[in-house]
Amino acid sequence: MMGTNTWLWCGLFSITVLAPDTVLSQNRASSVFDAPWPRHTIDDSSLGSDGTKFSDVNNDGKFDLVTGWEEGGVSRIYLQPENPKKKWPFIELPSPDVEDAFVSDLNGDGYLDLITLSEGKHQRVTIHWAPADSEDYLDPQKWLTQDIPATIGKTKWMFGRPIDLDGKNGIDLVVGSKDPNGTLGWLEAPENPMIMEDWEYHEITQLGWVMSISLLDMNSDGEMDIVITDRKGDLRGLRWMENPGKDALQGKWTHHLLGIRDGESMFMDYFDNGTGNKELNFIVPVVQHGWEHFERKDGLWSSQKIDFPNFVGDRAKSVKVGDINQDGLLDLTATFSQALGKSGVIAMMSFQSDNPYFIDISGKEGVKYDFILLKDMDADGDLDLITSEETAADGSKKGLGVIWYENPIK
Repeated sequence: MMGTNTWLWCGLFSITVLAPDTVLSQNRASSVFDAPWPRHTIDDSSLGSDGTKFSDVNNDGKFDLVTGWEEGGVSRIYLQPENPKKKWPFIELPSPDVEDAFVSDLNGDGYLDLITLSEGKHQRVTIHWAPADSEDYLDPQKWLTQDIPATIGKTKWMFGRPIDLDGKNGIDLVVGSKDPNGTLGWLEAPENPMIMEDWEYHEITQLGWVMSISLLDMNSDGEMDIVITDRKGDLRGLRWMENPGKDALQGKWTHHLLGIRDGESMFMDYFDNGTGNKELNFIVPVVQHGWEHFERKDGLWSSQKIDFPNFVGDRAKSVKVGDINQDGLLDLTATFSQALGKSGVIAMMSFQSDNPYFIDISGKEGVKYDFILLKDMDADGDLDLITSEETAADGSKKGLGVIWYENPIK
């Protein structure tokens, strides 16, 4: 095992697998993917939609969505209607300068609470306690909003994940921020999680600007480790923090750097190739550098670079891997910002094959897209794409809002 604060460099290499101006494979026939996908609006009535996550909040078997609207100063929990192509009803809760929003049952009453992270001047992690009554759940006046004092004014909070790290008192929170005072750590849930003063923050590492937080058992020891992309600063790149075990969580965590010392690492995704050995792969968009694909085989990491095509926005944002045309091969879907007059949502089809090709999903509408969800929205058996877009052509934060693109394959 490597020592504390020792970087793990594991046979990294870089190759280009597709020329950036290659849009279609020479041998590819025309298909339903030759035009942008139909777009449906879930909500566009606030400002600055900033990332979307999903959960079935009302236990009706359909996934619902959670989005923070940064400039609007609110977060909304969207309930999926019978027709997902219509605008969705929502619960709105106050969250100034919100950067991330997600749900988890923090007090164990069976109802999902809302957790928001705020940057800007607000700078805090807030818990919005859901009413323990299904009839009251849809009434925002019945929710209780409380800040965690240990987080107030500490830093610009950017991203979080719920997990029971210590095996006691229910769900804890892994949270990260950006400079000044950039930090990644965990908020330890107290015996009574509704006593806000009793939540304790334990720092795991300093950082510059966290973009992704994934909870994975990287070394197969039965403990969840923390994988991040850090966009700025001396520690930038893709790295993971090794969980020291439940009895040592408040101590030092060993850091392992996988790579990307140059450029800005954005919203990553991870997957395995379905070969049965569950070997991890990571895809990381690096602003103006291309995607970096990390693959682990027999315990060793290697990486390869994949260039962006020339018809996309100037800054990469996120990726999500899935089989969107049902040919048994994985495709890479991606979003971009600074996409005025260019495409902001694309896919690289069969990206691990000898004949990959790009498709344009969004067309030229939209400027600044966020991360992606791949879900079958219309129950027709194929994967649709959900995202949010926050900037209009005039530079305002009106944008397209929370949207989904309908896969035309079925």
